[in-house]
Amino acid sequence: MEEQKNNKLQSISGLLVEQGSTPHDVLIPVDGEEFTMVVWVKELSFIEMQSAVKDMMKVDNTGQLDIDLAAYWKFVMMNCIDRTEPELTKTQLLALKPEVASRIIEILPGPEELMSGPLE
Repeated sequence: MEEQKNNKLQSISGLLVEQGSTPHDVLIPVDGEEFTMVVWVKELSFIEMQSAVKDMMKVDNTGQLDIDLAAYWKFVMMNCIDRTEPELTKTQLLALKPEVASRIIEILPGPEELMSGPLE
């Protein structure tokens, strides 16, 4: 039988979400042209991911499950997008045209990511 090596963890740095946010260049369509917008995205913690699932999945009193993708994307946009250049307020983020929002959500964690990993 092979002996399993049990390494003792020396630092907690690999256990925590990254502090700060990472800039992403996103091509945004405006009047038939594409422009670059910079979107800073922060990583969700385990607890934040659980909150996103709670907002996205609702069970009514009959046990019927309802999946609310709008609630999911609202949660993710409000909690993952740290800032943008040009600057958008949180209210403006929620009022984006579909063709603009679809480009931005490509760099955000999708609902399928919540259904794997820590929830398995």
